Amino acid sequence: MAKQKTVEPIEIEDGAGEDEVRQSSGQRVYSLLREQILSLKLPPNAELDEVQFSRELGFSRTPIREALIRLAADSLVVLAPNRGARVAPLDFDQVPQLIETLELYERATTRWAAQRRLPHHLDALERANNEFAGACETGDPRLVVETNWAFHDAINQACGNQYMAADCSKMLRGVMRLSLLAFRQNGTSLADYDIVVAQHQEMIEAIRAGDADRAEELAYLHSDEFRDRMKTFISGKPTSELSLDERKVR
Repeated sequence: MAKQKTVEPIEIEDGAGEDEVRQSSGQRVYSLLREQILSLKLPPNAELDEVQFSRELGFSRTPIREALIRLAADSLVVLAPNRGARVAPLDFDQVPQLIETLELYERATTRWAAQRRLPHHLDALERANNEFAGACETGDPRLVVETNWAFHDAINQACGNQYMAADCSKMLRGVMRLSLLAFRQNGTSLADYDIVVAQHQEMIEAIRAGDADRAEELAYLHSDEFRDRMKTFISGKPTSELSLDERKVR
């Protein structure tokens, strides 16, 4: 079982009411823990001790418990009766099903985005892809993965179906951990991400043109990059054997 990591204290502004303080604390604990889980600072299966978090963060267990419940709804935390909470594992035997499901989600959201997008959605897509391109230049895998999520989330928001958008973006959040593991385990180069930036731009243009068939086709082709990366990465080893050490991108 992975050892729980230390978290930094959270400061609350003076003059806030009791309910506001509790809500602010819960949101900030949620954001902090989600970031540490997605960045793998809290690795798969790490124990999440409410008492320890309360001591380290300096406030009651109520907002901590609320944050853990929200993270469980995001499929990032597992809550077990009488056993506390832990970071959700990464089950490699489920990855093929995950990729298949995500592919169908993204084909649908990209197709609908071409049919239903509004002008502000196109602006958001251009901005998101520019930020992704900038992240690739930094060589920071965490930033690359986060901005890639933001680009696909922008497509989801343009699809005109809030339920599909929420489910697809949530699934993409879980995939972020797999992407980061692939970077760190294999030292994946970011050089080929110029191709991904270009693919994103093609998708934007198809959405802009309202070409639903082309947009869906591009989403399908775009999924090949992630599928191939996962095939290279997954070698049948259990999550516990994977190194989570930081690696420099060359």
